[in-house]
Amino acid sequence: MSRLGAAIRGFINPHIPDDIRDEFLLLSASQLQAQSRLLFLAFLLTTPTAALAAAPDASLWIRYVVPAAMAFFCLAGYLNLRRDLRLSVSPRRARKFLREATVSSSLIAVMCSAWCVTSWLGAPPAERIYYPIIIALGAFSTAYCVSSARVGAILNLAINLIPMGVLLFTSGNRMDFAVGVSLSIAALFQLHMIHKQQTNIIHLLSLQRRARDLALSDPLTGLLNRRALLDTALALGAQGPVRLLLIDIDNFKAINDGHGHDKGDEVLCEVAERLAIRADLMGSVARIGGEEFAILGAAHDLPEALALGLLSDVRTSPMPHGGQVTISIGIAVGHAADELAWRELYRQADLALYEAKQTGRNRAVHHTPAVEAAAASAAA
Repeated sequence: MSRLGAAIRGFINPHIPDDIRDEFLLLSASQLQAQSRLLFLAFLLTTPTAALAAAPDASLWIRYVVPAAMAFFCLAGYLNLRRDLRLSVSPRRARKFLREATVSSSLIAVMCSAWCVTSWLGAPPAERIYYPIIIALGAFSTAYCVSSARVGAILNLAINLIPMGVLLFTSGNRMDFAVGVSLSIAALFQLHMIHKQQTNIIHLLSLQRRARDLALSDPLTGLLNRRALLDTALALGAQGPVRLLLIDIDNFKAINDGHGHDKGDEVLCEVAERLAIRADLMGSVARIGGEEFAILGAAHDLPEALALGLLSDVRTSPMPHGGQVTISIGIAVGHAADELAWRELYRQADLALYEAKQTGRNRAVHHTPAVEAAAASAAA
C-alpha cells in the first residue's frame, strides 16, 4: 500500500531536480498564463449557451446566476492575464501564480460541475446525454490548458467528471454506462499525457542545463572555461572594480615530455583543485587553455595575499608525477564593465604574468607602470 501511495504522490507531485527547479517553475508559469488567457476567453464566449442549455424547469440560480458568475469570473481572469505579470523572471511570483491558477480553475470547475449535475437531474431523459458531452469538453480543455499546474489539471478532471460519472454509472441506462466508461478512459488517458508531457519537459530542461554547463566548463578540470570567465567578468564588472589573477604552470612542457600527457593531465587537475580550494567563496576559477588558469573576483573580495597562498599551496602539494610544481602569477585590478575594458584588464594581467616568468618564475607580479614600461621596452 505504501508503494501505491508513493506512486500516487509521485504522479501528483513529480520530482524535479534542484538545478532546474526554478527554470521549470518559470516555464510552467509562462505557458500557463498564455494558455489560460485563451481558456478564459473561450469560457466567456460559451457562457451564454449555459443559459440556453439549462433544463426547462431549472431554477433562476442555475439558468442565469451561475452562467453570469462564470462570465464575470472569466472576464476578470482574461483581463488580468493580458497584463505582463513578469512570470518569466521571478520564481517566487511564478510559484504564487501556479497556486492561484489551481484555485481559480478549481472554482470554475465547481461551478461547471454544479450546473451540469443540476441540469442533468432536471432535464428530460432524452436530453440528459448532452450534459456529459458539455462537461467533458470543458474538463478536457481546462485540464490541457492548466497542465502546467499539474494539481490544478487533476482537480479539474476530478471535480468535473466524477459527479457526472456517478450519475452515468448509476442511471441504469446502458448507453449512459457506455458513455461513463468512455469518459473514464479518456480522463485516464489525458492524465497519462499530462504526466508524459511534464516528464519530457523536465528531461529537456535537464539536457539544456547539462549542455549549458558543458559549454561553460572545462571538460578536463571541471573549472569554468574562457567563455564563462568573460560572462563572469562582465557581471562582476558592472558592480565595481575586479581583480584578475592569470596563473601559468612553470615548465609544464617538461612534465608532458618526461612523464606523458596522461600524467600531465593529472597534474593539471591537481593544480586546478589547489586553486579552487584556496579561492573558494572569494573568486571564480577558470582554465583558459593549456596550463594557464585564471581567478577572477570583486577587488574587495579577492585579497592580494591570495597569490602568496596559491604559490605556497601548489609548491608544497604532492603531485601525480612525483615532482615539484610551481606557478607564476600575473595580477591586475581594474574595470570590466564591457568587453573592451575586460580585454585591457586581461592584457595588463598577461603582461604581469610575462614579467613573473621573465624574472625567475614561482612568483606573483602586480601590473604597474614599471611592468608596462618593461613590456614596451621588450617589444621595441
